Amino acid sequence: MFTHRIFNDKNLFTVKFSDYARRHYLKRFEKEYRGKQWDITVESILQDMARIKTGDSDLQKTQQVDELWQKDNYWIFKYDFRVAQTKESTKSSGNRCIAFLDNSVNKIIILIIYGKGDLPKNISEQAFIEQTLNENFRGYLLY
Repeated sequence: MFTHRIFNDKNLFTVKFSDYARRHYLKRFEKEYRGKQWDITVESILQDMARIKTGDSDLQKTQQVDELWQKDNYWIFKYDFRVAQTKESTKSSGNRCIAFLDNSVNKIIILIIYGKGDLPKNISEQAFIEQTLNENFRGYLLY
C-alpha cells in the first residue's frame, strides 16, 4: 500500500522492463512458464501497473503493492504477482517486481522481477532488494 498516494486520474503509465530484469530473473520465468501461461502473466503485470492510479484500479490502495521509497514525483515499490493458471494466491506465490515510478512523465520501469526461490539463502528479502538497488540502480535513488 502506498503511504504517499498518487493523485488519481485517467492517464495510464508506460511500463517496461529494465535491461537488468530482462537479463536476470525474467529469463528464468520465461523458461519455467512457457508460452501462453507466461505471456498472460506479463500482460497482466503490465496492465495492472499501467492503471496503478486510475479510479478503475487504484492498485496503490491494495496490499498487492508496498511502497519502499518515495520522494517528490518518484516512487520505488514492490508489486506481488502470481503466474497465470496457477492455484497460488498473489501473496503466497512469492513472485515480486520492484519498480520505479516517475509520476511526472507517467512512466514505470520494472527494475527487478524475482521469485522467493531466486533469493540468496544467506540474505533477507529486504536486504536483497536494497543491495540490488544500490549495486545496479543507484541513479534511481538519487532523485
